[in-house]
Amino acid sequence: MSMETKAALLAAASALALLGVMFVMSPLLQPATAAASQKRSTNIVSAAASSTLEEEAKRGHSLFDHNCAHCHGDDARGDEGPSLYDLRKTDARITRIIKEGIKGEMPKFGTKLNDVDIQALIAYLRTLKS
Repeated sequence: MSMETKAALLAAASALALLGVMFVMSPLLQPATAAASQKRSTNIVSAAASSTLEEEAKRGHSLFDHNCAHCHGDDARGDEGPSLYDLRKTDARITRIIKEGIKGEMPKFGTKLNDVDIQALIAYLRTLKS
């Protein structure tokens, strides 16, 4: 690589680093404007995330009705299977239980439900509060 090419790459890297520093520092340079803007941005993101989570929970409810209600009850309060209200298990543990089942208690759903379906089910289960 020629000396001119190395110098050009070094200059470009330095310019990008300076741009990054300025980007990070911009809220500090305009605190009142940046704080207000960040708050508006956070509210927009929160509303969008809330809407997405609500849609996912609705889809999860439908999946629950078709795959889980016959054991856990239409209202998820338990029947043959336990109540699913106020679950204290992690999402990872719930995912593993759904995929692998519980020997002698719950069938495996790993081949029937994909990861997106399981996340939707978990979103629905997280809405169940006593």
